[in-house]
Amino acid sequence: MGDKFIMPDPTQRDTVPLGNVTTVQLRAHRYRPFLLRLIAATGDALALSELPVQDAEDAVYVIPKPIETTAREKAGWVDDMRWSDALKILGADAVNILSIEAALRLMELGRIKGELTGIAGPSPISDVPARLKKHAALPPSFQGPFDWHLARCRVPQAWAMFASHESHQAALPWKEVRIGHIDTGYSEHAALGWLNGTSVTVHPDLGVDFFDDDANPRDPFLPTGNPGHGTRISAVIAGFDPDAAGGPYYGAAPGAAIIPYRVTDSVVIDHVARHVAHAIHDAIQNRCDVINISLGGLFPSHLLSDALDAAYEQGAIVICAAGNMWSEVIYPARYNRCVTMGGIAPGGKPWGGSAHGPYVDLCGPAQQVRRVHPENLPPGQTASGFDTPPDGSGTSYATALCSGIAALWLAWHGEETLSTSYPEPWQRVAAFKRLLRMTAWKPDASWDSDEYGAGIVDAEALLRAALPDADTLLKAKAAADVFDPND
Repeated sequence: MGDKFIMPDPTQRDTVPLGNVTTVQLRAHRYRPFLLRLIAATGDALALSELPVQDAEDAVYVIPKPIETTAREKAGWVDDMRWSDALKILGADAVNILSIEAALRLMELGRIKGELTGIAGPSPISDVPARLKKHAALPPSFQGPFDWHLARCRVPQAWAMFASHESHQAALPWKEVRIGHIDTGYSEHAALGWLNGTSVTVHPDLGVDFFDDDANPRDPFLPTGNPGHGTRISAVIAGFDPDAAGGPYYGAAPGAAIIPYRVTDSVVIDHVARHVAHAIHDAIQNRCDVINISLGGLFPSHLLSDALDAAYEQGAIVICAAGNMWSEVIYPARYNRCVTMGGIAPGGKPWGGSAHGPYVDLCGPAQQVRRVHPENLPPGQTASGFDTPPDGSGTSYATALCSGIAALWLAWHGEETLSTSYPEPWQRVAAFKRLLRMTAWKPDASWDSDEYGAGIVDAEALLRAALPDADTLLKAKAAADVFDPND
């Protein structure tokens, strides 16, 4: 096989296309020998220690980008056809050159193996606020590898849209979007911008503790219920820690403004429905653009439905968890006028623990989501750990991711455009929900839309979709009215 190597072509160097990924189909036990031959063809430019360990099975593998770049430049295989021919001569049964996006999707579906290492991230968002830099928050450019739930919902691609758009480069575009987070309260964690008792992301001074009836919505980590739940979910919405153990950690809208409301000690809210309703009303008064409710109960409440109606009329996007380990969608997600999120597993199939049925609007990641590890520390002391392995499960996480994506959508279009396009506040909620469902994608033909909604949320497609005309939008039936299939 060594007599047909393609000789270097010096005129084609330094033009390796860095934005693509090369995959090779190989028989069992052939991956490392194949890479050894590839390295030998480049003059032993890379160390054996750089070779990844792969499963011994027939599979399609990613060629690590550092090896590809070195091989193509050193051996002159810059042209894709010459590169592909060389790999087949070296032993590959088949070669495919994919976009990063296509490779990510195939990797998530388990159809290719390896890691997308050494690939340039999105363009930088310049002038990140100084306090974020001081708190080791967002780097000059968002760097991967990105957690599977972000990649699945194409959140990094949405960030790249901001970075490449002139009107959105001057500052972190979504930092002013307010997200009312109704949960167990907050605790201090470095991934939420906390340092020495203050945070650039969480604003407890604007929140309320309705559960304990005081002004500070701090989570006291009671021994019962779900202590720390509010902190874990907040981080999926707006977290940021590029130096996190296990790789960079980001929420969907890193650094967005979280307004915490403590309404419960548990994710079950039948005993505190009035607290949730009061928090929704307060979030409206606080000019929250998005309201995240990763909680639910089994019974209806007129206080909850009235609060959802008020939010809808004021233009606040309310996103609710469909529920876990219970087939029927719970309240308030069961009402009209909110976005109801079901869950998927890493492979793209519906998560087995997700509630389902006609009330589900669409789905997001709800299994093996990496999450922060909250701790019950004295005020001013900051936790920094993460749960290992990533074991965040539940539609709470799908809801949080969607809330962060809603913040991206609001920032992408901007208040002036949305106010001009939609003179009635409810119209922006209706427009968001229509586009969210319209741009969702289905992993395959087996997707059951009657049970799991329109598909899986896609942040990039959502931002790229044109705003619908106001006169094409229908006002949804009241929250507690009969199910509105047009909502």
